[in-house]
Amino acid sequence: MYFGITFSTTDVDEMVVHDSDIIALIPEDSHDIITDLTQALAVQADLGTTEQPSLNADTVIPSEPSDSYEESITLHRDALELRPPGHPDRSVSLSNLVKAMRTRFEQTGRMEDLEKCIALYRGALDLHPLGHPHHSGFINNLAEAMRTHFEQTGRMEDLEECIALHRDALELRPPGHPDCSVSLRNLGNGLFTRFEQIGRMEDLEEAIVLHRDALEMCPPGHPHRSSSLDNLAVAVRARFEQTGRIEDLEEAIALHHDTLELRPPGHPGRPSSMNNLASAVQTRFKQAGRMEDLEEAIVLHRAALDLRPPGHPDRSVSLSNLGNGLIIRFEQTGRMEDLEEAFVLCRDALELRPPGHPGRPSSMSNLAGAMQTRFELLGRMEDLEESIVLHRDALELRPPGNPGRPSSLNNLAIAVRARFEQTGRMEDLEECIAFHRDALELCLPGHPDRSGVLSNLGRAMQSRFAKSNRKEDLEESLRIYEEGADHVFSDTLLRLEVAVRWAALARSQRHVSTLKAYRLALSLLESSLVITPTVQMQHKILSGRNGYPTLASDAASYAIEIGEVAQAVEMLEQGRALIWSQLRSFRTPIEQLKEVNEGLADRFLTTSRELESLATSSESKSITLLAQDSLIGSSQKHVDEMYARKRRLASQLEDIVAEIRATSGFEDFLRARRFSVLQEAAVEGPVIIISHSDYRSDALIVLYDRPPVSIELDSDFDSLVKDLKTALQLVQTEPDGCDAGISGVMESLWNRVVSRVIEKLDEFGIQKQTRIWWCPTSILSALPFHAAGPIRVVDGIEQYLLDDYISSYTPTLTALINARESKPEIRKHDIGRPQLLVVALPDETIPSIEKEYRAIQKDRDFVKCLVREQATREAVIDNFRDHDWVHIACHGHLNYEEPFLHAFQLFGKDRLTLLDIIQSNLPNAEFAFLSTDHSAGQTVGGAREEVLHLAAAMQFSGFRSVIATMWAMADDDGPFVAKEFYKRIFAEEDSPELGFKRSARALRETIQRLRKRRGMTVERWVNYIHIGA
Repeated sequence: MYFGITFSTTDVDEMVVHDSDIIALIPEDSHDIITDLTQALAVQADLGTTEQPSLNADTVIPSEPSDSYEESITLHRDALELRPPGHPDRSVSLSNLVKAMRTRFEQTGRMEDLEKCIALYRGALDLHPLGHPHHSGFINNLAEAMRTHFEQTGRMEDLEECIALHRDALELRPPGHPDCSVSLRNLGNGLFTRFEQIGRMEDLEEAIVLHRDALEMCPPGHPHRSSSLDNLAVAVRARFEQTGRIEDLEEAIALHHDTLELRPPGHPGRPSSMNNLASAVQTRFKQAGRMEDLEEAIVLHRAALDLRPPGHPDRSVSLSNLGNGLIIRFEQTGRMEDLEEAFVLCRDALELRPPGHPGRPSSMSNLAGAMQTRFELLGRMEDLEESIVLHRDALELRPPGNPGRPSSLNNLAIAVRARFEQTGRMEDLEECIAFHRDALELCLPGHPDRSGVLSNLGRAMQSRFAKSNRKEDLEESLRIYEEGADHVFSDTLLRLEVAVRWAALARSQRHVSTLKAYRLALSLLESSLVITPTVQMQHKILSGRNGYPTLASDAASYAIEIGEVAQAVEMLEQGRALIWSQLRSFRTPIEQLKEVNEGLADRFLTTSRELESLATSSESKSITLLAQDSLIGSSQKHVDEMYARKRRLASQLEDIVAEIRATSGFEDFLRARRFSVLQEAAVEGPVIIISHSDYRSDALIVLYDRPPVSIELDSDFDSLVKDLKTALQLVQTEPDGCDAGISGVMESLWNRVVSRVIEKLDEFGIQKQTRIWWCPTSILSALPFHAAGPIRVVDGIEQYLLDDYISSYTPTLTALINARESKPEIRKHDIGRPQLLVVALPDETIPSIEKEYRAIQKDRDFVKCLVREQATREAVIDNFRDHDWVHIACHGHLNYEEPFLHAFQLFGKDRLTLLDIIQSNLPNAEFAFLSTDHSAGQTVGGAREEVLHLAAAMQFSGFRSVIATMWAMADDDGPFVAKEFYKRIFAEEDSPELGFKRSARALRETIQRLRKRRGMTVERWVNYIHIGA
């Protein structure tokens, strides 16, 4: 974990400095200087010095004093000379002169002006002793000037005087005083600045209390409300960075959003609010890995930089922060233009922070991080050497007690280790370990960065073990990884990364802790979804670079390796289809619980329904809207609110589940299912799980009455999937080539996998012509196991697996168990057959759908058809609820970026998406026939284990059995398959077997007939599959 892409709150949190409480008392009887004074004030007003000017992208700030500045200051000096000590109006001239000089300092950065301001404030204070009504105002002004002086010089004496003065001012402004909120705010800012320098948590806690009190005194409409909101947000987020309390981060983001809304385009505080919101959202990106957060942060930082042109005193802050954001995005996407721009920005920021500037160490760290990133990309040793020098210089500027010191220690250690990896110098590795140990001492248990430091120290110890082969180094590395993975105060994704590293090292050394590491990693993978509100966001996390798509298969492969096949099955079930498992938990039947504790059951139902509604809600405004300045911040506020709501509801549900588990008989409620429970999936026939990982591949046969059996397979399945994809691309251009390619895949499947499974089934006495279920994992879900072969030739006709067994598929064992469970709300029909809904959308590209729906409808009065304009999204969803069988014939669409937008094409521009389907809860649903392209097809991506296709969504929403297609259908096959299928299934109405359970056999017989049609190709008949019970 590299901390160079993080930065101290000195950089990212701009404390809001409010206009001083200068009271300009213009005496009514001044005649001798009133003309000059009026002229000076007029010039000053023209310059905008009585009120801070609004800055935007077009604002030009002069780098040198203009003639107007000089004229204003000269006139005020002249006025002051005409009012010598003792003059009743001398304080007016002092106030005006110091105001003009302060303005020139803010615009030009001339330290002489600031020094003179401090001297003038001290003089003004002498003129307004204790007891004077304006004494507290001048104390406040002097205190703020001292804080500004500290920010320029870094002298702690200045900051201490600032805090002491603000305390004095606050004592003179008790609750009820009109300026009490100003002093509360300014003292809070001073304490926060001291916290940034020396890390005293007491200062931070007191600052938060003061800012909350100040906010209460600034109700909606108050001119200082936005400043109070911003100050409180900055302080609360700083506490999150120290304690890891996610509630603090959520509160900070909400407060920053509220602040930005009160600072529309043109408001002088808008760039500061953009900066602070961006930094908070970027912090959340580190927690949840959601790329939209990072994109929003970059857009906000860029917009803030546009409002801080050259010469602006805070330009270095925006340069530094934007550079950091671009480095992080480069690490996620590899876009070289991001890294190149980040270099320029970080160097520019450092140039604006000369020696003595409080933000200089942060800028050094940022530039060093960019240098090291370029080294890792290009291998230029001079980049690494410069990075090390910069990190050492930054560390020297962060002495013991500085909150940024752990980060500098960690970053320097990482850079030194990188040099060790290039040169092999053990001195570098030993120094790296020492730096990491020092950083760990500063990140005590409870610190949110502790897991990151432990991870880095563990890697360093692992490097030393690789060099020395000392068992002590190995044991310490594993112990450190375990502690990092177990540290509950660090973010879940980081702990998951550490757990995976622990498992990999332990496995490579055949260490006893390997299985424990894998179990914790799987648990953390599940937990990574807890803080993520919607299924779309969860999918993006799981499909990202750190989504760990093979973790479940890797863990299972190890369990098989050590002979724990039942545990392998449990691990595959726990670590796959996480999104479906989470959604399914929200619909857990609780009839038995109601009999014991109805109130508790109702609380569970209510909270679960709220969570499901949130999880299946659609994300709205695109991040691209952020390009408009007027929309910046507001477009993501709803997402932030969803995060907070998800956190609250998840916490409530966790408490409710704990209460349920404390109830006798419900101890295992919603726990990961043991094998003894999962085994129920095989009650009607064996389930064959095909597990694939880089370590090994295996077929796991789950039987109802005996332990599971594993068959080790070869692991080169990537080529098979590639061959299948290549073959399907030839459907239109080279049909013969397509058939040959698919046939080759089917034959390879038989020889390498299926034949060995069938041999084992024969040993167990599993009869032919019975049902079996396939549960392929990872990339193997694209392969047609049901059609493997040919297995033999009979009378010149090739026979395939489907001729010997009735194959079905299931995404998980739990999905199959749920599909068989009895439903308490089964509707009673007036007639003894199901109510069948047909949704048909014939057009010029698929005219045969007309024949298809008419073939189904013919002579069947229990069939209702929604055709063409009748098939709107609303009509289809409404009729789903009234029909237990559904047949859909239309175009199907895969969305390669957003699988929850896979869809059936309905009338006009209407689409029935995967998300629409899972939002439907259909307790009476039984069977669905999806006569459409790609209804069981998945897009290639990192979250393939999630099994996100339309057929799986139909099964989740309630349909027990589903017929679907693996790829595009042939138009002519629809009517034939529909006619043959329904003829067979309705001919067996007197069968004791439930209708939906006859669908697999009826499909098998239909496909056998389809194969015999003239001109039939392999690609067409293999396409149809059965899923579920």
